[in-house]
Amino acid sequence: MKAALARLVMTSLLLVLPGPGRAGAPGALAWFKQGVELSRQGDYQAALLRYQRARSLAPNWALPYLEIAVAHLMTDNDRKLIGSALKRAVELGDDIPRAHYLYGVFLQEEGRRRPAIAELTRALQLRPSMVDARYRLALLYIEEGAQQRGLEQLELVVGQRPSHVGARRTLAVLYEQSGRLEQAEKHLAAICKLYPNNAYHLSELARFYRRVGWQGKARSTQRAADKLDPARKARSLRPLPPSRRVRRRSDPMEPGGSQS
Repeated sequence: MKAALARLVMTSLLLVLPGPGRAGAPGALAWFKQGVELSRQGDYQAALLRYQRARSLAPNWALPYLEIAVAHLMTDNDRKLIGSALKRAVELGDDIPRAHYLYGVFLQEEGRRRPAIAELTRALQLRPSMVDARYRLALLYIEEGAQQRGLEQLELVVGQRPSHVGARRTLAVLYEQSGRLEQAEKHLAAICKLYPNNAYHLSELARFYRRVGWQGKARSTQRAADKLDPARKARSLRPLPPSRRVRRRSDPMEPGGSQS
């Protein structure tokens, strides 16, 4: 969860901060702004104290709870405190997409797939452009056995972010498993176009062609991969050294062995 939260730390710091009325108490907004500035500087321990002060002055304001969760993640990674803060953030801030996203990530990592799906779905309802939320939602659907829903979400992911390699690889696997080979090929080929100088992606496409019996395409694609990485080909063609035959003196059937 730390990586997911860390990617969004700076996003929260660019929020249009509410006025004192929204914060709910004089001084809460000032403490919160101090926490934001300290977070920008990377001093999350000091920021945490400011966010906690803002929360104590405005206990019904969602944003301090959200930033408290992030600050805990960046300092002591206390899962209990992170979870409780995120839960309170979504209760108080149902209109904050990032709160639902981060709580969904937390629930996913706790293995609570169905409530995670609900939180990520709500985040996307509020902000459909959240590609990471959509990708996670797709994987959760697949884990739950709802492959068609997962496929639909993954196609939306690559529509929003064509360079999303993880989504394209997952789509390729699912389409190959279901016999939709042209669709699987399309996504593997798209990865190769994104990284035309990467021999690994071409080799991966060649392996796909071999699995499905398209041997002509497999040979030509592997040749292209070998041109990009001749050393890989040399390693794969290098003959094995001859094995040594170890003679055991105690074996009477070997020449020179003892016979009694």
